[in-house]
Amino acid sequence: MNDHSPPGGLPWRRRYSLVGGLVAAVFVSWSYLDGRSAMSLTAVFFAGLVVGAVAKRRHGTATGVGVRTGLVGGLPILWVLFDVLAFATGLSGPTWFVGAGWLMALGGVATVGLLGFGLSALLGGAGAKVGAALTTSDPPSPTATNE
Repeated sequence: MNDHSPPGGLPWRRRYSLVGGLVAAVFVSWSYLDGRSAMSLTAVFFAGLVVGAVAKRRHGTATGVGVRTGLVGGLPILWVLFDVLAFATGLSGPTWFVGAGWLMALGGVATVGLLGFGLSALLGGAGAKVGAALTTSDPPSPTATNE
């Protein structure tokens, strides 16, 4: 259970999380671009599932990969937050109205960001736990056949 990184490379936990999270981020982005105003984080759960299973199979533990996968997979949430801020730039009216609108927009961005990334991390962690539970940590024996 060596957690040392190769020379000039990332540790295996970060590599697995980055790859799984980026794949999930593509599907999360696609769900948002699909024309609906909703963003599905289902891909984050399934990426966590795969990353957890692979990590448990290769290294005997899936600790630390699920939440990281969820955080990387949830990066498209930033897109929604920027959309809210872009909407806030269009506010017009009295100064007090624009100021109150900006305060509400910033509060909403902070709240939605925390909830979105928190949910994404939770889904990635849950997926990794399920994936680790579905696999064994023993590597296949060299005499095993695929028949």
